[in-house]
Amino acid sequence: MNATMNARLRDYRMLWRAAVTHANPRMSGVIRWGAIITAIVFAAAQAVNEGPREGLATLWTAASVLLLLNWAWCFMPGAMKLNTPVNAWLVPQMRRRLVELSCLVCLAGIAGFASAPHADTSALGFWLLWLVIFVVGIGLGAAGHRAAEPIITTLCFSWLLVEWLPQDLTALLSHPVAVVLALPIYAGVIVVAVCAMFPRGGERHWEMMAKRLRWVASSGQPDPLVEQMASKQTRGWYGKTLRRDSARRDGRRLALHALGPTHHLAETVAVLAILAVVVICTGILATWRADREVTAGIGWLFACTLLVVPLLHSVRLAQLPADLAAEQGLVLLAPAMPGRAAAFNAQLGRSLLLQALAGWALATGAALLLAALGGAGPEALLRVLCVACIVLPVVAVPLRKHASRTGNAAGAAATLLLVSIVEGVILGLALSSMAGIPALPVAALASIGLTVVVVMRGLRTMRRGPFAFPAGRMD
Repeated sequence: MNATMNARLRDYRMLWRAAVTHANPRMSGVIRWGAIITAIVFAAAQAVNEGPREGLATLWTAASVLLLLNWAWCFMPGAMKLNTPVNAWLVPQMRRRLVELSCLVCLAGIAGFASAPHADTSALGFWLLWLVIFVVGIGLGAAGHRAAEPIITTLCFSWLLVEWLPQDLTALLSHPVAVVLALPIYAGVIVVAVCAMFPRGGERHWEMMAKRLRWVASSGQPDPLVEQMASKQTRGWYGKTLRRDSARRDGRRLALHALGPTHHLAETVAVLAILAVVVICTGILATWRADREVTAGIGWLFACTLLVVPLLHSVRLAQLPADLAAEQGLVLLAPAMPGRAAAFNAQLGRSLLLQALAGWALATGAALLLAALGGAGPEALLRVLCVACIVLPVVAVPLRKHASRTGNAAGAAATLLLVSIVEGVILGLALSSMAGIPALPVAALASIGLTVVVVMRGLRTMRRGPFAFPAGRMD
């Protein structure tokens, strides 16, 4: 019995390691450790403010949810690659072990969420049901199943129905006896869904594989509507800028034009406008469902969503040189270009930095304006500005050794953002407990100091490196 169990556990460990090897190790590590550190810090804050039980419940719930997300986003894509007809002949019982391992991980996460010592369990039953459907939906989506799209679409709008549910039904679902009785039903649903994620073969297997490949191929492509509004509508603005820079023979600005029109601020303005419209519609819907005073109190959080744009803009600036390496050799032939690598890289680095700072300034101004239009007071506007300062270190992401393909821009941005948040939270809480200083402004000042350090380090790295253009030519 023990030998059989040990052999099965060994198979589970081997399959898990084989499935998660497809992911970027650096990026996966940043996300994993970043999520763990964030959960620990948030749980510690909950324990200080609400008591040890609430902190333990937060940490318990976060661990369960992270386990499920790790299964869906790290394990499932690799497991789909293992579940092939060739591997079925070479490794007998692989599909059965994959199904068993997936069921065990999902059931452990669901049971952990249900058994967390929540102080308020009035909506536990509803959120447990929502979590089960969410796990089924993202698992089927990772497998390429046709049922994933309607499930995920339904979940995106299900939060609108929470307040419309009868309180008696919510209380019935959240009763301890109902939760215990529902767990076997949820287990059966998960088993059926996991079996559908791993088909035995045939036409369904190849259909799911083809659909999954189409999703992967289209994941990096821009949305057609966004491309039309953010690219075609801003082409005139970019054309005028290119003609002006060419007439002035401005070498610093002309170097950026080797990165194509995507770097231009017109793209950032268009994306900010689209996202602002979405945020305004969300705010109107929230005001309709809740009291206006409540919406005004949390409206600054909606405005902070615009700060995602400079983060993505900085990552895109760091990735553009490697994406458009064919045109960059001609830049070095221009008479206005510096002849030495250090001078050229320093000029390019300053241009990228100013472009990233301009995108950050536009997003910060738009967030402050949106918060002010939503009725935010001076304190809320100060919070928005502090959050913008915490995001500021990501402007240093484009300052890297572009001649080499090593490094990941998204991973570098996630690392800088994580360091900024953790550093700011630690310093802010420490000074708040000792001197009574608000934590958020302290975190903002710490992030500004971190920005200065990483920017100087990035400029020094570019100055010491080989010619940045053509980018990505060195391994």
